[in-house]
Amino acid sequence: MLEPPPDVTDADVLEVVRHHWEPRADAVEHLAVGWGAHHWRVDMAGEPTLFATLDPDLPRHTAESLEGAYAAAAALDLDFVWPSLPAVGGSFTVPCGPRTASVTRWLEGERPAESVAELPDLLASLHAAAPPSAAPVWSTEIDPGLADHLRDLLVEDWPEPLGPAARELVVTRLAQVGGWAREHARLLALADPASYVVTHGEPHVRNQWLAHGRTFLIDWESLKLAPRERDLATLVHERRDVDHDPQMVRLFDLEWRLSEIWSFAQWLQGPHAGDADDHTALGGLTEELTRPHFGEH
Repeated sequence: MLEPPPDVTDADVLEVVRHHWEPRADAVEHLAVGWGAHHWRVDMAGEPTLFATLDPDLPRHTAESLEGAYAAAAALDLDFVWPSLPAVGGSFTVPCGPRTASVTRWLEGERPAESVAELPDLLASLHAAAPPSAAPVWSTEIDPGLADHLRDLLVEDWPEPLGPAARELVVTRLAQVGGWAREHARLLALADPASYVVTHGEPHVRNQWLAHGRTFLIDWESLKLAPRERDLATLVHERRDVDHDPQMVRLFDLEWRLSEIWSFAQWLQGPHAGDADDHTALGGLTEELTRPHFGEH
């Protein structure tokens, strides 16, 4: 997230890190990076040492699923995985106010300008890995009655500054969202749990990191056992030549866009200040309501 959280202070984060991971930590700084979670650099004697993350409690990421995902990533014997560190008590997550805290080592590097050429190979290795016992199993978060829920939301007030524009977007696309939700339900019935593999969930360029002359995949909070197309949808979106089941790619494209539409609509229907995160939410809602599907041109 771009803005610091309203319900957790830097001092709260520093206290949690000191108590559960590194008692010598002496400073934290909120970083305006990523989306969905909040992140801090953790310093020790003036040097960056750890990278702390606070994940909110969402249908997509509960405290239980986050613990399983981070523990599973740490159990993978893959050199491109940048995993979370266990806390003193052995868990990979701890509560921090209303959010869930986790920590990785600081990794000096940079995000690539575009998705790396070796991404298909990295994902193939991940999908071939033995599933860790802690790995959560994917299940959809999409309600087939999503269009009806949005219709109910439309009778509520959508406050300024961005609510009216968001409401108009939803009104103009509501019938289309209903069609997507019905298609999603049909495709969901085709998913075979016997074929599930370890998936990252969001292996796009924002979760790729260049360091020490190599590529790492970071941000493993979405790790789940799922059809491999949960990751391959990213490659199809990037127009990579990769073997895939088109119906499963379509499923996960719809899974992503419908969950984003519902999340952003709820966000902008509620009270908001019009800050950078709110404008990002409006941009995300616009994108998901209007973009082509993966694989379409």
